[in-house]
Amino acid sequence: KYVGKIVGKQKGVRIFLLHVLPPLPTELLEHGGSENPGKEVRLDVDLKAEQNRRISIANKASQKRLDEARSLLQIAGVSAGTVKGLTCEPGGNQDPADVILDMARECKCRTIVVGRECVVWFQKLFNEQLADELHRRGKEFTVWAIE
Repeated sequence: KYVGKIVGKQKGVRIFLLHVLPPLPTELLEHGGSENPGKEVRLDVDLKAEQNRRISIANKASQKRLDEARSLLQIAGVSAGTVKGLTCEPGGNQDPADVILDMARECKCRTIVVGRECVVWFQKLFNEQLADELHRRGKEFTVWAIE
């Protein structure tokens, strides 16, 4: 709503909505293994299937949030063609701040807007606020932290 009030019906504005998926729980990163090669293969297949299931659920929830945000922007007068929704999952040891900063650079953004309470799991993992981390590491961007 805040961004919609600020940019409203301005021309030449592009908005990228980014939802960073939470990391998979540690128990889904690898299994304990087995001495039996056949059982090892089954464990690998089961683990991959559960990872895919969890990612699919997270993607559906992400899409719902992106659609809601897109609707709020359109109500505020932002044209549908200027809004693009993206979902990313952090790779390896990449944290959400890295994902956001990398995507902002790739999309040639100048401003990053983030909710102060937007990624609770990030705060639990890193004991920091995402907005504070973006302010520290995103020196080339204007960062708005919305309460």
